[in-house]
Amino acid sequence: MSFKVTLINPALVHLSGDPYSSIPFMPTGLLYLAGYLEKQGIAVSILDGFGLAPRRLFHIDDQLSGFGLTETEIVERLEDASLVGIGVHSGMSHGFVLRLARAIRERYPDVVLIAGGNHASVVPERFIEGGFDYACVGEGEYPLEGLARCLRDGEGDPWAIPGLAGPGFAVTPAPFEEDLDRFGFAALHLLPLENYWGLGMQHAPVQGRFMVLTTSRGCIYNCRFCTTPKVWGRQWRTRSAAHVADEIQQAQARYGITDVIIQDELFGCRREKAAAFAEELLRRDLRVRFSTPSGVKVETMDEATIALLHRAGLRYLVFAPESGSERVLKTMNKPMDFDKLRRLVVFSKKLGIRLNCVFVLGFEDENDEDRRLTRSLALELTRLGVDEISLFIWSPLPGAEAFESETGWKRYEDLNWTPRWRKNYPSLKAFRNRLYLAWAFTKLRYQFPGCLRSAVNILRGRYELKMEMAAGRMVRTWFRSSGGAPDTR
Repeated sequence: MSFKVTLINPALVHLSGDPYSSIPFMPTGLLYLAGYLEKQGIAVSILDGFGLAPRRLFHIDDQLSGFGLTETEIVERLEDASLVGIGVHSGMSHGFVLRLARAIRERYPDVVLIAGGNHASVVPERFIEGGFDYACVGEGEYPLEGLARCLRDGEGDPWAIPGLAGPGFAVTPAPFEEDLDRFGFAALHLLPLENYWGLGMQHAPVQGRFMVLTTSRGCIYNCRFCTTPKVWGRQWRTRSAAHVADEIQQAQARYGITDVIIQDELFGCRREKAAAFAEELLRRDLRVRFSTPSGVKVETMDEATIALLHRAGLRYLVFAPESGSERVLKTMNKPMDFDKLRRLVVFSKKLGIRLNCVFVLGFEDENDEDRRLTRSLALELTRLGVDEISLFIWSPLPGAEAFESETGWKRYEDLNWTPRWRKNYPSLKAFRNRLYLAWAFTKLRYQFPGCLRSAVNILRGRYELKMEMAAGRMVRTWFRSSGGAPDTR
């Protein structure tokens, strides 16, 4: 049997009946890993446990369900793999991935298993204990290539590969590649793209055939609730504007891409890089709509850069103030210039960019006054033109500095945006519901034409906001369950 690497994107695990605990997205990390391995002449495929059946819902346990293929169905589709890598983006899929690994081991006892992704990077020992041969810590291209060559060629020792953890040896930190252009493009051709395009729900609003990409990796900030400093070492590295534009141009030619979701941890950390990206798109006349769903920093953006990005196709922009309380922001170690935020919101709205602001509720010792300030800011920003808000209840994440500050959870799957195990969860949930209701009334009063626009978008199935996507999915689900026409989009 010839040597082959198979990368598995597991089913999307979420809390049953909960809209906050899971967001569907293309497996960006696996796509770039596969693209790099192909570039190095290593045979690779992606087995997309979510994308092959994204609408299928199955039971996992009394709290969890999954969208996609069960572990048994994934194993049945696994063929001729010598090295199997499983992406573990968050703790929500921790137990499912371990069960999947055991099922693979039972069926294919000689296959080599490696875990990777953000969650595996911060708790690699849990995956080694759970039956994996290796875990990749941090940036995966070079460790995965090194392991693949070692197994294929029968030369070298896995324990000597930087960035690789295994039984009996600790990981040696791998250096970060400064020239990200060396890694190549995402291997979109290995995904069931039509299934994603027809799903009607993604990490960002899309109106046509879309792709995901990254223009940079890492973040220079050190927010205490975030795992990025642990995984990426507070470094920010970027691809060249020409290389990113080449990837978009190729995807347009092959697939007719109209929308681009930029999945950077911090897009536009340096304004000149964001400007160069926009200028390259304009120079080539690459007409795409693009979005930044993971958010941009107020401190790194200005009006001129946003205007240039809008000319190049920016249509959906996310700011993340996280809290309206300066005290809480100081505890989070998150800088925020509220006056500049207000100014950029007004400016972006005038350009026609759709805006989302993200808030995190219940961080550490947040009190009623802190939440009052958050409510006040969220409603003020809505009056200024923000189209939607996202409210998440904080849950500690492994690898984040604040991880040890909240206890009471029993398994990694508990660490999600609906932390029912927290003693104050009922009050936080009630506050979130009241704030969403106040936001809705505020938007109706101050942005009534925008509300009508959203209603039309939902009916047409051409979304400009994430809330429109969620509402559209609910409408389609109801229509199908009531015996209406089948959903063909």
